[in-house]
Amino acid sequence: MTQGLARKLSRTKPHRDALLKNLVSQLLQHGTLTSTHEKCKEASRLADRVINMAKRYVDPETTELSKQRLFANIQSRLFLSGDNNHLMKRLLNDIAPNYQQRNGGYTRVLHLEKRFNDRASQSVLELVQTPIINPKTNQIQKGNLKFWLLVKNVIMDENSNVDVNPLTLINLKKIQNFKSDEEFLNDLLIIKKCIKDQENLAWDDTKELESIKNLMENVKSTILPHVDESSRTSPTIKQGFEIMEKRPQRPSV
Repeated sequence: MTQGLARKLSRTKPHRDALLKNLVSQLLQHGTLTSTHEKCKEASRLADRVINMAKRYVDPETTELSKQRLFANIQSRLFLSGDNNHLMKRLLNDIAPNYQQRNGGYTRVLHLEKRFNDRASQSVLELVQTPIINPKTNQIQKGNLKFWLLVKNVIMDENSNVDVNPLTLINLKKIQNFKSDEEFLNDLLIIKKCIKDQENLAWDDTKELESIKNLMENVKSTILPHVDESSRTSPTIKQGFEIMEKRPQRPSV
């Protein structure tokens, strides 16, 4: 299952594959998990492949034969026994349709402080675009740690009477791109109210609604930094390719 330049994780291949299958199954079931940074990075790669296959499965243009092969490939990469017996239904009916507008980047890895006992690097692996409110239970669900941290930064800036950090606005802009204005406004209200209730801060509906609308205007006016694709290619590698192209051909015998 492990392909390319994958981490060994100090395990044999069967043990490593079983570990990654378990991590991805837990991620798809709960939306988030906490583990060491290396395990989260490897599980993120496998989760992206599984979600890509699920998106192809729910595509109306996919033939029945292709769907059978995709279904078998997805099953081979997940643990579907015990508590995960409804995981395939959740993946195909809830998760895959949520990412139809995305071409990749379905997961996010966030660093945490090092583990107390052995000082190992920890991270949180979560699905992006997870709804704040679970539509089935109508309760706040796990995930969206980055969104919660960004809103907490906004609250800290407001309490300090300073402008919101430009980097915070850029990260909020990335989240807002995949949400409608109404959904983004409701999510901001829910998260901000929860954080203020936990920290015993004052809450005024009219004032907070006006503050969030001003924040949304700032987020909409924020321009994401442009990434120059030509800068991704290393000059050394490019020069190496030029040298290989100029190498003389062997004379034919």
